[in-house]
Amino acid sequence: MNIVLAKLGISLLSTLLLGLLLLRKKYISEWLDSKNTHAVLGLGWIFTRLIPFVVIYLLANFAPTSDVNGFWDEGSKASVGQVVYRDFWSPYSPLYPYFLGIWLKLWYSPKMIVLTMALMDGLAMLLSWHFFRSFQSKGEFHFKSMIYFLLPGSLVLCIIAAQEDVWMWMFVVSAYLVRVRTLRVSWYALILALGLLFTKAIFVLILVPLFLIEKQKVKFLIPMVIVGVISLGILYPLVGMEFMQPLDEAKVLRAPNLISVLNPWFFNSIGAGEKFWNWIGLFSSVGLACIAAWRLQNADFRVMLSRVWIVLYATMMVVQQSAYSNYIFLFLIPLVFYVIDWDNKTQVVLLLIFNVLCVIHPSYWWRLGMVKYLRPAGIVLKPDYLIDYLMQWAIIILTGYFVWLAFPHKRRSGRVTELP
Repeated sequence: MNIVLAKLGISLLSTLLLGLLLLRKKYISEWLDSKNTHAVLGLGWIFTRLIPFVVIYLLANFAPTSDVNGFWDEGSKASVGQVVYRDFWSPYSPLYPYFLGIWLKLWYSPKMIVLTMALMDGLAMLLSWHFFRSFQSKGEFHFKSMIYFLLPGSLVLCIIAAQEDVWMWMFVVSAYLVRVRTLRVSWYALILALGLLFTKAIFVLILVPLFLIEKQKVKFLIPMVIVGVISLGILYPLVGMEFMQPLDEAKVLRAPNLISVLNPWFFNSIGAGEKFWNWIGLFSSVGLACIAAWRLQNADFRVMLSRVWIVLYATMMVVQQSAYSNYIFLFLIPLVFYVIDWDNKTQVVLLLIFNVLCVIHPSYWWRLGMVKYLRPAGIVLKPDYLIDYLMQWAIIILTGYFVWLAFPHKRRSGRVTELP
């Protein structure tokens, strides 16, 4: 449980620092309003990403753990020219291990993977500045960027767990910015297609609501079809049907999700692990995202995307059997920069609690042997099990709360309510 205690300690320390920041929110925002954005983001990244990396992995010489070992296996093999899906197993999209392999050419060490994740997180933040800048002052954005850098859900999951989920947000924001600059739907669609090839299969889910509201649907589809045909034309002769390996992730049972917490109360009779729950989860998350996108079809794209992204991937985090709470890293940026009202104490406190729980639960659950509760008595069999089960429920309830905040509600008149 050492890693759990370490994550908890870092989370509580970062939460304390966040509390101090929030107490002086108005003063700090005003002071930051005149500062250069690149300088603020650069310093924020150095103090919350680079320095922790140097202290943990270079000075203390700790070895990376968790998913880094899997990323290292993929990246190291890709870096010497092995073929993904044929020579090594991968739950990610085909270009992901090769991208990691490029970085490993600079420094052949698992620690380079952690540094790569930190660099990509910094790039995602820089692109987010260009995405959100018209919705808030520089001071507000700079303050929220400090909040984001310090939140346990980004700090720990980036530097300790080395998660790549924020890449998906980076690609969709990049696609939008290119569309605005070039006014060409084809480039927008091409970057989205590349996002799917570089990240993971669940990136395809956002394409459904984006296609639904897209007015130039044919121009949107053509680049994706071309990229898809070329990708299959390369992969199939090399690996056959093994390119379907990323879909195997749906078979992996994780927690927390609605199935994991309800299963014991039905005495393991609801079919936990069966494929039909995957389809129910898929239709639930994509369906809610499509409803949100449709209600926001006349809103600014950035408003629509921020809300739909949270509705889609936060819902997926608790309805999909194979998802787990690390996925908070996937939707944390739009949650911090657009949906959360930082003057609302309830929202702020719940977000901080949510972050801490999402950071420590995966490691806690893993070290309990990925426990699966089959009956109510199993929940209280050990104190550790009860703590785990209560954390699962807390994460699910809080996820639902933030989905509710992001979802575009309708007034009685039928108009969509735009929350600040």
